[in-house]
Amino acid sequence: MDYILGIDVGTSNVKAVLFDENGTEVKVASRESETINDGGNWEEQDMTQVWLKVKSCVRELMDSGTVDKNEIKGIGVTGQGEGCWLIDEQGEPVQNAILWCDGRAVSEVKEITEEHPEIGKLYHETTGTPPLLGNQMILLKWMKNNRKEVLDRASRLIFCKDWVRYKMTGIIGTEITDSFTSLVDARTGKIADELMKELDIYEYRGYLPDPVSSDYITGGISESFAEEVGLAAGTPVVAGALDTSATAIGLGAIHEKDACVILGTTCASEIVMRKEDCRFGAENTRYEKHPIEELYVELQPTLNGTPNIDWLLENIATTKDFNEIDRIVDSVPVGCGGVVYHPYISVAGERAPFYHPYARASFFGISQVTTRNQLIRAVYEGISMSIRDCLQNVDKEGTIFLAGGGAKSPVWAQMIADVMGMKVMIPQGKELGAKGVSIIAGVKLGIYRSYEEAIQKACTFRQTYEPNLKRTQKYDLLYELYRQVRLHNQQIWNYRHQMNKKIQAISEED
Repeated sequence: MDYILGIDVGTSNVKAVLFDENGTEVKVASRESETINDGGNWEEQDMTQVWLKVKSCVRELMDSGTVDKNEIKGIGVTGQGEGCWLIDEQGEPVQNAILWCDGRAVSEVKEITEEHPEIGKLYHETTGTPPLLGNQMILLKWMKNNRKEVLDRASRLIFCKDWVRYKMTGIIGTEITDSFTSLVDARTGKIADELMKELDIYEYRGYLPDPVSSDYITGGISESFAEEVGLAAGTPVVAGALDTSATAIGLGAIHEKDACVILGTTCASEIVMRKEDCRFGAENTRYEKHPIEELYVELQPTLNGTPNIDWLLENIATTKDFNEIDRIVDSVPVGCGGVVYHPYISVAGERAPFYHPYARASFFGISQVTTRNQLIRAVYEGISMSIRDCLQNVDKEGTIFLAGGGAKSPVWAQMIADVMGMKVMIPQGKELGAKGVSIIAGVKLGIYRSYEEAIQKACTFRQTYEPNLKRTQKYDLLYELYRQVRLHNQQIWNYRHQMNKKIQAISEED
Protein backbone atom coordinates (compact mmCIF):
# COMPACT_ATOMS: atom_id res chain seq x y z
CA MET A 1 0.00 0.00 0.00
CA ASP A 2 1.11 3.58 -0.66
CA TYR A 3 1.46 6.07 2.17
CA ILE A 4 1.60 9.86 2.33
CA LEU A 5 3.03 12.04 5.10
CA GLY A 6 1.02 15.12 6.09
CA ILE A 7 2.61 17.76 8.31
CA ASP A 8 0.45 20.34 10.11
CA VAL A 9 2.26 23.24 11.79
CA GLY A 10 -0.45 24.81 13.92
CA THR A 11 -0.25 27.62 16.44
CA SER A 12 -0.74 25.33 19.44
CA ASN A 13 0.53 22.00 18.14
CA VAL A 14 2.86 20.61 15.50
CA LYS A 15 1.87 17.24 14.02
CA ALA A 16 3.21 14.69 11.58
CA VAL A 17 0.57 12.26 10.36
CA LEU A 18 1.02 9.15 8.27
CA PHE A 19 -1.96 8.33 6.02
CA ASP A 20 -2.61 5.28 3.88
CA GLU A 21 -4.31 5.63 0.49
CA ASN A 22 -7.71 5.10 2.14
CA GLY A 23 -7.24 8.23 4.26
CA THR A 24 -6.70 6.29 7.47
CA GLU A 25 -4.53 7.96 10.11
CA VAL A 26 -1.96 5.20 10.52
CA LYS A 27 0.30 7.03 12.95
CA VAL A 28 0.32 10.50 14.54
CA ALA A 29 3.17 12.29 16.30
CA SER A 30 2.50 15.59 18.04
CA ARG A 31 4.38 18.28 19.94
CA GLU A 32 2.98 21.30 21.74
CA SER A 33 4.06 24.69 20.40
CA GLU A 34 4.87 27.60 22.68
CA THR A 35 3.79 31.12 21.85
CA ILE A 36 5.64 34.13 23.22
CA ASN A 37 3.41 36.88 24.58
CA ASP A 38 4.74 40.23 25.80
CA GLY A 39 1.94 40.57 28.34
CA GLY A 40 -0.07 42.68 25.90
CA ASN A 41 -1.19 41.99 22.35
CA TRP A 42 2.07 40.71 20.81
CA GLU A 43 2.13 37.01 19.84
CA GLU A 44 5.29 35.37 18.48
CA GLN A 45 6.99 32.00 18.02
CA ASP A 46 10.63 30.97 17.87
CA MET A 47 11.08 29.77 14.27
CA THR A 48 13.95 27.44 15.14
CA GLN A 49 11.91 25.76 17.86
CA VAL A 50 9.00 25.28 15.45
CA TRP A 51 11.31 23.50 13.02
CA LEU A 52 12.87 21.33 15.73
CA LYS A 53 9.42 20.18 16.82
CA VAL A 54 8.50 19.25 13.24
CA LYS A 55 11.71 17.29 12.88
CA SER A 56 11.08 15.52 16.19
CA CYS A 57 7.58 14.50 15.08
CA VAL A 58 8.78 13.07 11.77
CA ARG A 59 11.60 11.22 13.47
CA GLU A 60 9.15 9.68 15.96
CA LEU A 61 6.99 8.40 13.10
CA MET A 62 9.90 6.83 11.29
CA ASP A 63 11.47 5.38 14.46
CA SER A 64 8.18 3.60 15.17
CA GLY A 65 8.84 1.26 12.23
CA THR A 66 5.21 1.55 11.13
CA VAL A 67 6.16 1.68 7.45
CA ASP A 68 9.28 1.41 5.34
CA LYS A 69 10.62 4.77 4.18
CA ASN A 70 10.23 3.75 0.54
CA GLU A 71 6.49 3.21 1.03
CA ILE A 72 6.02 6.95 1.67
CA LYS A 73 5.38 8.34 -1.79
CA GLY A 74 5.03 12.04 -0.99
CA ILE A 75 4.77 14.76 1.62
CA GLY A 76 2.40 17.70 2.05
CA VAL A 77 2.74 20.57 4.52
CA THR A 78 0.05 22.84 5.92
CA GLY A 79 0.16 25.36 8.73
CA GLN A 80 -1.05 28.53 10.35
CA GLY A 81 -1.39 31.39 7.89
CA GLU A 82 -0.56 35.08 7.70
CA GLY A 83 1.96 36.46 10.19
CA CYS A 84 5.53 37.49 9.42
CA TRP A 85 8.20 34.80 8.95
CA LEU A 86 11.46 36.47 7.88
CA ILE A 87 14.71 34.79 6.88
CA ASP A 88 18.05 36.18 5.71
CA GLU A 89 20.20 35.25 2.71
CA GLN A 90 21.57 32.24 4.61
CA GLY A 91 18.03 31.03 5.28
CA GLU A 92 18.19 31.83 8.99
CA PRO A 93 15.48 33.67 10.97
CA VAL A 94 16.17 37.35 11.64
CA GLN A 95 13.69 37.46 14.55
CA ASN A 96 10.86 35.48 16.10
CA ALA A 97 7.91 34.91 13.79
CA ILE A 98 5.07 37.39 14.33
CA LEU A 99 1.85 35.35 14.36
CA TRP A 100 -1.51 35.74 12.65
CA CYS A 101 -3.13 36.51 16.03
CA ASP A 102 -0.71 39.31 16.86
CA GLY A 103 -2.25 42.71 17.61
CA ARG A 104 0.66 45.14 17.32
CA ALA A 105 -0.20 46.74 13.96
CA VAL A 106 -3.21 48.75 15.17
CA SER A 107 -1.72 52.05 13.97
CA GLU A 108 -1.03 50.69 10.50
CA VAL A 109 -4.58 49.38 10.10
CA LYS A 110 -6.01 52.63 11.46
CA GLU A 111 -3.94 54.67 9.02
CA ILE A 112 -5.15 52.62 6.08
CA THR A 113 -8.80 52.32 7.07
CA GLU A 114 -9.47 55.68 8.75
CA GLU A 115 -6.86 58.22 7.68
CA HIS A 116 -6.60 57.00 4.09
CA PRO A 117 -9.83 55.07 3.46
CA GLU A 118 -9.20 55.10 -0.29
CA ILE A 119 -6.16 52.88 0.30
CA GLY A 120 -8.20 50.65 2.60
CA LYS A 121 -10.79 50.28 -0.14
CA LEU A 122 -8.09 49.49 -2.70
CA TYR A 123 -6.59 46.94 -0.31
CA HIS A 124 -9.91 45.11 0.14
CA GLU A 125 -10.85 45.22 -3.55
CA THR A 126 -7.40 44.07 -4.64
CA THR A 127 -6.69 41.25 -2.22
CA GLY A 128 -10.25 40.20 -1.35
CA THR A 129 -9.33 40.66 2.32
CA PRO A 130 -9.79 43.86 4.36
CA PRO A 131 -6.75 45.32 6.16
CA LEU A 132 -6.40 43.24 9.32
CA LEU A 133 -3.83 43.06 12.11
CA GLY A 134 -2.33 39.68 11.22
CA ASN A 135 -2.13 40.23 7.44
CA GLN A 136 1.38 39.73 6.13
CA MET A 137 1.10 42.89 4.02
CA ILE A 138 0.19 44.92 7.13
CA LEU A 139 2.97 43.37 9.20
CA LEU A 140 5.47 44.14 6.45
CA LYS A 141 4.45 47.79 6.76
CA TRP A 142 4.71 47.57 10.56
CA MET A 143 8.23 46.16 10.24
CA LYS A 144 9.26 49.04 7.98
CA ASN A 145 7.77 51.57 10.39
CA ASN A 146 9.14 50.02 13.59
CA ARG A 147 12.01 47.58 12.87
CA LYS A 148 13.47 48.67 9.57
CA GLU A 149 16.99 47.70 10.58
CA VAL A 150 15.81 44.12 11.25
CA LEU A 151 13.71 44.03 8.09
CA ASP A 152 16.66 45.20 6.00
CA ARG A 153 18.73 42.25 7.26
CA ALA A 154 16.15 39.85 5.84
CA SER A 155 16.01 38.43 2.33
CA ARG A 156 12.67 36.58 2.13
CA LEU A 157 9.25 36.94 3.73
CA ILE A 158 7.44 33.61 3.76
CA PHE A 159 4.77 31.74 5.72
CA CYS A 160 4.91 29.14 8.48
CA LYS A 161 4.55 26.06 6.26
CA ASP A 162 7.03 27.53 3.74
CA TRP A 163 9.62 27.82 6.49
CA VAL A 164 9.18 24.14 7.34
CA ARG A 165 9.18 23.06 3.68
CA TYR A 166 12.34 25.08 3.07
CA LYS A 167 14.08 23.34 5.97
CA MET A 168 13.03 19.98 4.50
CA THR A 169 14.05 20.66 0.91
CA GLY A 170 16.42 23.62 0.89
CA ILE A 171 14.10 25.38 -1.59
CA ILE A 172 12.47 28.71 -0.71
CA GLY A 173 9.00 29.48 -2.05
CA THR A 174 5.35 29.90 -1.26
CA GLU A 175 2.00 28.98 -2.80
CA ILE A 176 -1.27 30.61 -3.67
CA THR A 177 -3.54 29.85 -0.68
CA ASP A 178 -1.14 31.47 1.80
CA SER A 179 -0.26 34.36 -0.50
CA PHE A 180 -3.96 34.96 -1.14
CA THR A 181 -4.44 36.06 2.48
CA SER A 182 -3.22 39.56 1.57
CA LEU A 183 -0.30 39.57 -0.87
CA VAL A 184 -1.85 38.93 -4.29
CA ASP A 185 -4.35 40.52 -6.60
CA ALA A 186 -7.39 38.28 -6.15
CA ARG A 187 -8.31 38.52 -9.81
CA THR A 188 -4.91 37.58 -11.24
CA GLY A 189 -3.16 35.57 -8.53
CA LYS A 190 -0.05 37.76 -8.98
CA ILE A 191 1.69 39.76 -6.25
CA ALA A 192 -0.21 43.04 -5.78
CA ASP A 193 2.57 45.40 -6.93
CA GLU A 194 0.38 48.51 -7.19
CA LEU A 195 -0.98 48.01 -3.68
CA MET A 196 2.55 47.62 -2.32
CA LYS A 197 3.45 50.94 -3.94
CA GLU A 198 0.44 52.66 -2.36
CA LEU A 199 1.47 51.26 1.02
CA ASP A 200 5.04 52.49 0.49
CA ILE A 201 6.56 49.03 0.91
CA TYR A 202 7.38 48.21 -2.71
CA GLU A 203 11.10 48.34 -1.93
CA TYR A 204 10.58 44.91 -0.33
CA ARG A 205 8.87 43.36 -3.35
CA GLY A 206 11.89 41.11 -3.83
CA TYR A 207 11.24 39.53 -0.45
CA LEU A 208 8.02 37.93 -1.73
CA PRO A 209 8.30 34.72 -3.77
CA ASP A 210 5.84 34.43 -6.64
CA PRO A 211 3.25 31.87 -5.51
CA VAL A 212 2.80 28.47 -7.14
CA SER A 213 -0.23 26.15 -7.04
CA SER A 214 -0.88 24.04 -3.95
CA ASP A 215 -0.08 20.81 -5.81
CA TYR A 216 3.19 22.05 -7.33
CA ILE A 217 6.07 19.70 -6.49
CA THR A 218 8.61 22.08 -5.01
CA GLY A 219 11.34 19.45 -4.79
CA GLY A 220 12.45 16.42 -2.85
CA ILE A 221 13.62 16.30 0.74
CA SER A 222 17.33 16.87 1.21
CA GLU A 223 19.79 14.09 1.99
CA SER A 224 20.67 15.70 5.33
CA PHE A 225 17.05 15.89 6.51
CA ALA A 226 16.32 12.40 5.22
CA GLU A 227 19.28 11.01 7.15
CA GLU A 228 18.27 12.81 10.35
CA VAL A 229 14.69 11.51 10.41
CA GLY A 230 14.82 8.23 8.48
CA LEU A 231 12.96 9.23 5.30
CA ALA A 232 14.10 8.43 1.77
CA ALA A 233 16.08 11.27 0.22
CA GLY A 234 14.29 12.90 -2.69
CA THR A 235 10.77 12.05 -1.46
CA PRO A 236 8.64 14.64 -3.33
CA VAL A 237 7.09 17.52 -1.38
CA VAL A 238 4.10 19.47 -2.74
CA ALA A 239 3.78 23.18 -2.02
CA GLY A 240 0.87 22.52 0.36
CA ALA A 241 -1.80 24.91 1.59
CA LEU A 242 -2.96 27.31 4.28
CA ASP A 243 -4.46 25.30 7.15
CA THR A 244 -8.05 26.42 6.57
CA SER A 245 -7.82 25.65 2.85
CA ALA A 246 -6.18 22.29 3.47
CA THR A 247 -8.86 21.36 6.01
CA ALA A 248 -11.57 22.09 3.44
CA ILE A 249 -10.02 19.37 1.26
CA GLY A 250 -9.60 17.04 4.25
CA LEU A 251 -13.28 17.44 5.09
CA GLY A 252 -14.38 16.73 1.54
CA ALA A 253 -15.49 20.30 0.77
CA ILE A 254 -14.58 20.31 -2.92
CA HIS A 255 -17.89 21.43 -4.43
CA GLU A 256 -19.49 24.82 -4.87
CA LYS A 257 -21.67 25.82 -1.85
CA ASP A 258 -20.04 23.31 0.49
CA ALA A 259 -19.53 24.88 3.93
CA CYS A 260 -17.18 23.93 6.72
CA VAL A 261 -16.36 25.16 10.20
CA ILE A 262 -13.03 24.50 11.91
CA LEU A 263 -13.76 24.89 15.59
CA GLY A 264 -10.32 25.39 17.09
CA THR A 265 -8.16 28.22 18.42
CA THR A 266 -9.56 30.29 15.60
CA CYS A 267 -13.10 29.46 14.58
CA ALA A 268 -12.80 29.46 10.79
CA SER A 269 -16.01 29.32 8.75
CA GLU A 270 -15.78 28.73 5.00
CA ILE A 271 -18.09 28.60 1.99
CA VAL A 272 -16.74 27.11 -1.24
CA MET A 273 -17.55 29.10 -4.38
CA ARG A 274 -16.42 29.98 -7.86
CA LYS A 275 -14.52 33.12 -8.77
CA GLU A 276 -17.44 34.70 -10.62
CA ASP A 277 -19.52 34.61 -7.42
CA CYS A 278 -16.90 36.38 -5.30
CA ARG A 279 -17.63 40.01 -4.40
CA PHE A 280 -14.10 41.28 -3.85
CA GLY A 281 -14.18 44.36 -1.62
CA ALA A 282 -17.79 43.97 -0.49
CA GLU A 283 -18.53 44.77 3.16
CA ASN A 284 -17.86 41.98 5.66
CA THR A 285 -16.29 39.72 3.02
CA ARG A 286 -12.97 37.94 2.98
CA TYR A 287 -11.96 35.58 0.21
CA GLU A 288 -9.20 33.00 0.06
CA LYS A 289 -8.07 30.52 -2.55
CA HIS A 290 -9.23 26.92 -2.42
CA PRO A 291 -6.43 24.45 -3.28
CA ILE A 292 -8.42 23.26 -6.33
CA GLU A 293 -7.59 25.65 -9.15
CA GLU A 294 -11.07 26.86 -10.15
CA LEU A 295 -12.45 27.20 -6.60
CA TYR A 296 -12.33 29.94 -3.98
CA VAL A 297 -13.64 30.19 -0.43
CA GLU A 298 -15.42 32.94 1.42
CA LEU A 299 -13.53 32.71 4.68
CA GLN A 300 -14.48 34.24 8.01
CA PRO A 301 -11.74 33.24 10.47
CA THR A 302 -12.49 34.67 13.89
CA LEU A 303 -9.71 35.28 16.36
CA ASN A 304 -11.86 33.71 19.05
CA GLY A 305 -12.77 30.03 19.16
CA THR A 306 -11.90 27.46 21.80
CA PRO A 307 -9.80 29.87 23.94
CA ASN A 308 -13.21 30.95 25.25
CA ILE A 309 -13.71 27.40 26.49
CA ASP A 310 -10.24 27.39 28.05
CA TRP A 311 -11.14 30.57 29.94
CA LEU A 312 -14.50 29.09 30.95
CA LEU A 313 -12.85 25.97 32.39
CA GLU A 314 -10.34 28.04 34.31
CA ASN A 315 -12.63 30.71 35.71
CA ILE A 316 -16.28 29.59 35.80
CA ALA A 317 -16.68 25.81 35.61
CA THR A 318 -15.99 23.67 38.66
CA THR A 319 -14.87 20.73 36.51
CA LYS A 320 -12.57 20.27 33.54
CA ASP A 321 -14.21 16.99 32.53
CA PHE A 322 -15.68 17.65 29.08
CA ASN A 323 -18.27 14.89 29.49
CA GLU A 324 -19.55 16.67 32.60
CA ILE A 325 -19.44 20.03 30.80
CA ASP A 326 -21.55 18.52 28.01
CA ARG A 327 -24.06 17.27 30.58
CA ILE A 328 -24.25 20.75 32.13
CA VAL A 329 -24.71 22.47 28.77
CA ASP A 330 -27.40 20.01 27.74
CA SER A 331 -29.30 20.56 31.00
CA VAL A 332 -29.83 24.30 30.42
CA PRO A 333 -32.69 25.44 28.12
CA VAL A 334 -31.95 27.34 24.89
CA GLY A 335 -31.23 31.00 25.56
CA CYS A 336 -29.88 30.60 29.10
CA GLY A 337 -32.66 32.71 30.56
CA GLY A 338 -31.77 35.65 28.34
CA VAL A 339 -28.02 35.65 29.01
CA VAL A 340 -25.91 36.29 25.90
CA TYR A 341 -22.15 35.85 25.66
CA HIS A 342 -19.98 37.59 23.06
CA PRO A 343 -16.82 35.50 22.58
CA TYR A 344 -14.25 38.20 21.72
CA ILE A 345 -11.65 37.06 24.24
CA SER A 346 -8.48 37.59 22.21
CA VAL A 347 -6.11 40.39 23.23
CA ALA A 348 -6.18 41.41 19.53
CA GLY A 349 -9.96 41.93 19.49
CA GLU A 350 -11.85 40.45 16.54
CA ARG A 351 -11.43 40.25 12.77
CA ALA A 352 -14.43 38.28 11.48
CA PRO A 353 -17.10 38.91 10.44
CA PHE A 354 -16.14 42.44 11.53
CA TYR A 355 -12.86 44.09 12.45
CA HIS A 356 -12.38 45.74 15.83
CA PRO A 357 -9.00 45.67 17.61
CA TYR A 358 -10.56 46.52 20.98
CA ALA A 359 -13.50 44.11 20.92
CA ARG A 360 -13.77 42.20 24.17
CA ALA A 361 -15.79 39.29 25.51
CA SER A 362 -18.76 39.96 27.76
CA PHE A 363 -21.93 38.53 29.26
CA PHE A 364 -25.18 40.45 28.69
CA GLY A 365 -28.37 39.90 30.67
CA ILE A 366 -27.05 38.58 34.00
CA SER A 367 -29.36 38.96 37.00
CA GLN A 368 -29.37 37.65 40.58
CA VAL A 369 -31.09 34.47 39.42
CA THR A 370 -28.48 33.67 36.75
CA THR A 371 -26.75 30.37 37.49
CA ARG A 372 -23.25 29.10 36.87
CA ASN A 373 -24.65 26.50 34.48
CA GLN A 374 -26.41 29.20 32.45
CA LEU A 375 -23.10 31.05 32.09
CA ILE A 376 -21.43 27.85 30.91
CA ARG A 377 -24.05 27.20 28.25
CA ALA A 378 -24.04 30.88 27.25
CA VAL A 379 -20.34 30.63 26.32
CA TYR A 380 -21.07 27.68 24.02
CA GLU A 381 -24.06 29.48 22.52
CA GLY A 382 -21.99 32.65 22.06
CA ILE A 383 -19.37 30.89 19.96
CA SER A 384 -22.16 29.18 17.99
CA MET A 385 -23.75 32.59 17.36
CA SER A 386 -20.39 33.85 16.15
CA ILE A 387 -20.38 31.00 13.60
CA ARG A 388 -23.82 32.08 12.41
CA ASP A 389 -22.58 35.67 12.23
CA CYS A 390 -19.78 34.46 9.93
CA LEU A 391 -21.98 32.27 7.71
CA GLN A 392 -24.58 34.85 6.74
CA ASN A 393 -24.17 34.00 3.04
CA VAL A 394 -24.43 30.22 3.39
CA ASP A 395 -27.01 28.16 1.50
CA LYS A 396 -29.29 26.87 4.27
CA GLU A 397 -30.15 23.82 2.17
CA GLY A 398 -26.55 22.69 2.32
CA THR A 399 -24.45 20.82 4.86
CA ILE A 400 -21.84 22.08 7.32
CA PHE A 401 -18.74 19.92 7.71
CA LEU A 402 -17.54 20.45 11.30
CA ALA A 403 -13.96 19.83 12.40
CA GLY A 404 -11.53 20.93 15.08
CA GLY A 405 -11.30 20.23 18.79
CA GLY A 406 -14.82 21.52 19.42
CA ALA A 407 -16.28 18.91 17.07
CA LYS A 408 -15.58 16.25 19.72
CA SER A 409 -18.59 17.46 21.70
CA PRO A 410 -21.90 15.93 20.48
CA VAL A 411 -23.85 18.51 22.48
CA TRP A 412 -22.01 21.39 20.82
CA ALA A 413 -22.36 19.85 17.34
CA GLN A 414 -26.12 19.57 17.84
CA MET A 415 -26.24 23.15 19.13
CA ILE A 416 -24.48 24.40 15.97
CA ALA A 417 -26.97 22.46 13.81
CA ASP A 418 -29.83 24.07 15.74
CA VAL A 419 -28.34 27.59 15.65
CA MET A 420 -27.72 27.36 11.90
CA GLY A 421 -30.85 25.36 11.02
CA MET A 422 -28.59 23.11 8.92
CA LYS A 423 -27.32 19.53 8.87
CA VAL A 424 -23.90 19.12 10.49
CA MET A 425 -21.55 16.24 9.61
CA ILE A 426 -18.52 15.16 11.67
CA PRO A 427 -15.66 13.46 9.81
CA GLN A 428 -13.78 10.35 10.82
CA GLY A 429 -10.30 11.15 12.05
CA LYS A 430 -8.93 14.24 13.69
CA GLU A 431 -6.09 15.52 11.53
CA LEU A 432 -8.07 17.11 8.72
CA GLY A 433 -5.48 19.70 7.72
CA ALA A 434 -2.78 17.07 7.38
CA LYS A 435 -5.25 14.86 5.52
CA GLY A 436 -6.02 17.71 3.13
CA VAL A 437 -2.40 18.17 2.07
CA SER A 438 -1.92 14.41 1.88
CA ILE A 439 -4.85 14.28 -0.58
CA ILE A 440 -3.31 17.14 -2.58
CA ALA A 441 -0.05 15.19 -2.76
CA GLY A 442 -1.89 11.95 -3.56
CA VAL A 443 -3.76 13.46 -6.51
CA LYS A 444 -0.61 15.10 -7.86
CA LEU A 445 1.41 11.88 -7.59
CA GLY A 446 -1.29 9.71 -9.18
CA ILE A 447 -2.29 7.77 -6.09
CA TYR A 448 -5.79 9.13 -6.79
CA ARG A 449 -7.03 9.81 -10.31
CA SER A 450 -8.97 12.92 -9.23
CA TYR A 451 -10.14 14.85 -6.19
CA GLU A 452 -13.53 13.22 -6.55
CA GLU A 453 -11.96 9.77 -6.25
CA ALA A 454 -9.75 10.91 -3.38
CA ILE A 455 -12.70 12.24 -1.38
CA GLN A 456 -14.73 9.09 -1.99
CA LYS A 457 -11.87 6.91 -0.74
CA ALA A 458 -10.36 9.05 2.00
CA CYS A 459 -13.22 11.10 3.53
CA THR A 460 -15.78 9.31 5.68
CA PHE A 461 -18.07 10.60 8.43
CA ARG A 462 -18.82 9.27 11.89
CA GLN A 463 -21.87 11.32 12.84
CA THR A 464 -24.62 13.48 11.33
CA TYR A 465 -26.71 15.97 13.29
CA GLU A 466 -30.06 17.18 11.95
CA PRO A 467 -31.35 20.54 13.26
CA ASN A 468 -34.23 20.71 15.73
CA LEU A 469 -36.25 23.39 13.94
CA LYS A 470 -38.16 24.44 17.06
CA ARG A 471 -34.85 25.26 18.70
CA THR A 472 -33.80 27.02 15.50
CA GLN A 473 -36.82 29.33 15.87
CA LYS A 474 -35.65 30.22 19.38
CA TYR A 475 -32.11 30.79 18.18
CA ASP A 476 -33.39 33.10 15.43
CA LEU A 477 -34.65 35.40 18.19
CA LEU A 478 -31.52 35.02 20.30
CA TYR A 479 -29.27 35.76 17.33
CA GLU A 480 -30.98 39.08 16.69
CA LEU A 481 -30.29 40.08 20.31
CA TYR A 482 -26.70 38.83 19.98
CA ARG A 483 -26.18 40.93 16.87
CA GLN A 484 -27.81 44.08 18.25
CA VAL A 485 -25.66 44.01 21.39
CA ARG A 486 -22.57 43.41 19.29
CA LEU A 487 -23.34 46.43 17.09
CA HIS A 488 -24.03 48.70 20.07
CA ASN A 489 -20.78 47.62 21.76
CA GLN A 490 -18.59 49.04 19.00
CA GLN A 491 -18.37 52.50 20.57
CA ILE A 492 -18.19 51.11 24.09
CA TRP A 493 -15.11 49.05 23.19
CA ASN A 494 -13.43 52.21 21.91
CA TYR A 495 -14.34 54.09 25.09
CA ARG A 496 -12.98 51.26 27.23
CA HIS A 497 -9.67 51.34 25.36
CA GLN A 498 -9.29 55.10 25.80
CA MET A 499 -10.29 54.84 29.47
CA ASN A 500 -7.62 52.22 30.12
CA LYS A 501 -4.98 54.46 28.52
CA LYS A 502 -5.99 57.35 30.77
CA ILE A 503 -5.99 55.17 33.87
CA GLN A 504 -2.51 53.91 32.98
CA ALA A 505 -1.28 57.47 32.49
CA ILE A 506 -2.62 58.45 35.94
CA SER A 507 -0.94 55.42 37.49
CA GLU A 508 2.40 56.35 35.92
CA GLU A 509 2.12 59.82 37.42
CA ASP A 510 1.82 58.26 40.88
